[in-house]
Amino acid sequence: MSEENSDLEDLSKEELIDKVNELQEDQVVFFEPQREIILSNPTEETLREISSISHMETSSGDHYKFQVREMDVWNSDLSLEEMKEKYTRLVGSYPHFIEWVERTYEKQEMFRIEHERMAHVLIAEEPERMEWARGIDKVRQNLSVDLSDTKSRIQMGAKSRAEIKKALLKKGYPVEDNSKFRESSEKIGCDLKGIELRDYQEEYVEKAYEKRAAVLANPAGSGKTVTSIGLMAKVDAPTLVLVPQRSLVNQWKREILDKTTLTEDQIGQYHGDQKKMKDVTIATYHMAGEKTSLFQKEWGLIIFDEVHHIPSKLFRKTASLQSTRRIGLSASPVREDSKEREIFALIGQEIGGDWARFFSEGYVVKPDVEINLVEWESDFYRHKYEEASGIKKAIVASKNPAKIPMLEDLLEEHQDEKTIIFCDWIDQGEEISEKFDIPFISGETDFDDREEYFEDFRQDKMNTIIVSRIGDEGLDLPDTEVGIIMSGQGGSRRQATQRAGRVMRPFGDAQVYMIATKGSNEEDFVKRQVELLKEKGVPVKVKE
Repeated sequence: MSEENSDLEDLSKEELIDKVNELQEDQVVFFEPQREIILSNPTEETLREISSISHMETSSGDHYKFQVREMDVWNSDLSLEEMKEKYTRLVGSYPHFIEWVERTYEKQEMFRIEHERMAHVLIAEEPERMEWARGIDKVRQNLSVDLSDTKSRIQMGAKSRAEIKKALLKKGYPVEDNSKFRESSEKIGCDLKGIELRDYQEEYVEKAYEKRAAVLANPAGSGKTVTSIGLMAKVDAPTLVLVPQRSLVNQWKREILDKTTLTEDQIGQYHGDQKKMKDVTIATYHMAGEKTSLFQKEWGLIIFDEVHHIPSKLFRKTASLQSTRRIGLSASPVREDSKEREIFALIGQEIGGDWARFFSEGYVVKPDVEINLVEWESDFYRHKYEEASGIKKAIVASKNPAKIPMLEDLLEEHQDEKTIIFCDWIDQGEEISEKFDIPFISGETDFDDREEYFEDFRQDKMNTIIVSRIGDEGLDLPDTEVGIIMSGQGGSRRQATQRAGRVMRPFGDAQVYMIATKGSNEEDFVKRQVELLKEKGVPVKVKE
């Protein structure tokens, strides 16, 4: 591999990509300036190894492109010497790249937070680096007293620690947070019941327990909920579970009762209708954000479900809650406002984001995503689109009546398969519901009726449902085989990933269709929406 790479050092990026198409099985080409790794026909072992040290950007057929990011170095469990050996073995000998790895690795050892005498302090390895950090406004504003040339006391409250970590991470320096919260002496009697964790779930439980704070970024269908319940059993202490919407409260309660020895009397709910805290409390972010003081207790574990919501103004207040350990869950820790780094600063470092491992080892079915572009139903709608502006353009395009025949064909093709139809607009969902006699579930649907529809779908009493955005996150509908997206939220990569996740399971087939109006801004939106899926190795094709 090294000799092959040395012959290619002088080629441009485009020439490298052309060259890789000529390579034989299991070939690796490294493009050093941008730290890109290009694979041709890799074996499963090579794909898995490369995935463990870099980030998949795109895939096409048997060709893959990865990039080595700072986060890949920081999240690795390897020592610096082990990491250098692995990179050299896989991509070849590149001294400048190895120097970058060394510098990046050392950055994570530059700052740390420790607990000293009832207070937290920021410590730097070098006086010059601490002087530099104190010159950053967001750091200085959250420090109270300088104790030495390498140590400063942090203002009281978890918010100050989070702001310091976020500010330094933005500058390229992750902070090792060794804040010591007392291990809870209160045991709640939580053991696993009737399940055996998969190897990777046990691995991530151990990592999260050891790190104390982590973000689990496994793909949908891989059992993030089960992994976090495994961590709950290992911690065996009072636990707070935070969810973005009330419909997920009952789902979490059902999963905990099904998979642990906890009883119903030990599980409390805190939302609009119920307000009880018990050994395990399941609450909405909204309620915990509004009433943060009520949730200030010595939690042994906090689970942040759909953790990508954390950077929002209200939800981020929940990050100040104290706990011995915390874990965030999200298959798509990305945000269109580019605040992804805040997720890791507020909660912890990412683990389990190597989707290629799950696909190659057969833990999760890789979905096929097909973008179907349709023409305008008539000039009337085309002119209506041209005359509209802003968000109204997207609405006109998403409601193009020409989508209905396409939907009809897809429903007929998959009539015997479990199918979810996604609609962002209420009137569109109602129209499709009436035309095809399929239940439409939205935020306006009575909560009890909504839960009944979902349960009927799980129990195979119906095989097709229509959902609004409430179906985007967290819903446990494990037998879904087909997803049809009739309209979406602009170019949201997160939403497309979440919706594709509804059909990602450890077995069977998984098919996602996205129907968009050709030549409209909706076409641009759906092509942006699938970017994260493509980065994770999911095949996407466009059909006109």
